Amino acid sequence: MILLSAAVAVVLFLAAGGRNEAAQGDRLDSALTPASPVAVSPIRAITSESCAADGCPATCGANEALVSAICVGVTGAKFSEAIRVEDGVMTATCGSSSNNIVVLCARK
Repeated sequence: MILLSAAVAVVLFLAAGGRNEAAQGDRLDSALTPASPVAVSPIRAITSESCAADGCPATCGANEALVSAICVGVTGAKFSEAIRVEDGVMTATCGSSSNNIVVLCARK
């Protein structure tokens, strides 16, 4: 189940990146045509690689909600066990055995 969730997170991250790159390419190629609306992904991925030093604290923006936090280590990945809410802001962290954290944020 955890691996399936991690795979879904990676697919969403890659899909969002591809759409943003395609949209940027379209804007550059069509400099003389009227502007068209640019699709913005409702999901944004944040990656932090400071786990050994400080637990990789990761927080979404004020207009976003933290929907997933996955700690990635040498032997695999698991959901973050430390998600805290302080002053209405959710922060996810990992243990020192993790290499990085991947947090998915969704626009509210």
